[in-house]
Amino acid sequence: IGNGNKVIFHYQLVAQPQSTTGNPVNRNSFLGVAGGWGAFKMGTNENVYERMMYTADPIDGALGPGGNLNILGTAGNSIFQAGQANCGPAAGCNDFYRRTDQTVWYESPNFSGFSFEIDRTLSAFKTATPGSTNPNVTSIGGKFQPDGAPFYVDLSYEQHKDLFGANQAPAAANVGVGSHSKDTGIQLGGGYMIGDLGLNLRFENLKYKNDGVLAGASEYKRNAEFLGVKYNLPSGYVGGEIAIAQSGKTNSATVSDTGAKMYAVGYFHNLSKQSQLQFIAARTDNDKNADYGQAGATSNFAVGAKVDVFHVGLKHTF
Repeated sequence: IGNGNKVIFHYQLVAQPQSTTGNPVNRNSFLGVAGGWGAFKMGTNENVYERMMYTADPIDGALGPGGNLNILGTAGNSIFQAGQANCGPAAGCNDFYRRTDQTVWYESPNFSGFSFEIDRTLSAFKTATPGSTNPNVTSIGGKFQPDGAPFYVDLSYEQHKDLFGANQAPAAANVGVGSHSKDTGIQLGGGYMIGDLGLNLRFENLKYKNDGVLAGASEYKRNAEFLGVKYNLPSGYVGGEIAIAQSGKTNSATVSDTGAKMYAVGYFHNLSKQSQLQFIAARTDNDKNADYGQAGATSNFAVGAKVDVFHVGLKHTF
């Protein structure tokens, strides 16, 4: 459209060939404008806080079996909740890997290795929880990775208003239901490549707070750590990771036995430039009051459960 600017468009869908009436399901789709100043986009977005966890994960797809999203970005109880549906005071949504609709965002250009992104939901986002609440999501992330450097450092922050994440905290926390909520997530990460060996580290703090609580605690917070390792082979690569969620705390006391540990290992064999075989084994060990799950397992979310999953897949990139 002139002066180095252009209109950009992206539509990502999940087809449903099994049904004569099923419509394609929208995922990350947008209309925007881009130029040397960066990009401004409008639509449905997998926010920057979540995407930074994807780039650090050595197991293919952080959302899948063994991925770091099984521990990071949640206090348990859920693996993935897209959009704002069912996030009112009664249900609550405690995850920080959200695909939000009615979103606008800005992506900066690369400033000598530094880049950042700001995402914000619009007023139409609050239609799923009408009334006195005003649900909205703000996600901010910055990354420093000089061109050709073997390392990166990133920092991300996300804030949820009136999504009532504390209502999905472990039952042992006894957090009371309030009239409004403010939940925040902050994550610091970094990585380094040593030849064919890649290392990724992350630390996360989640904090959930309900206002106007009449009974029970009004706040719940927890920390988590993640280590991911990837080693490139002539035939593909192997990856492994350990993620540890610490026991949480309310504004009055530590909530014992609400932590969990996840272990995962995978081998990814390249059949061609486009096709890849995948083998992933993962285990989540919950403390007796925790309910972290594991993608692909049918026993997710049981309090105190030991959850195992083994995945065999074929990935083809078009």
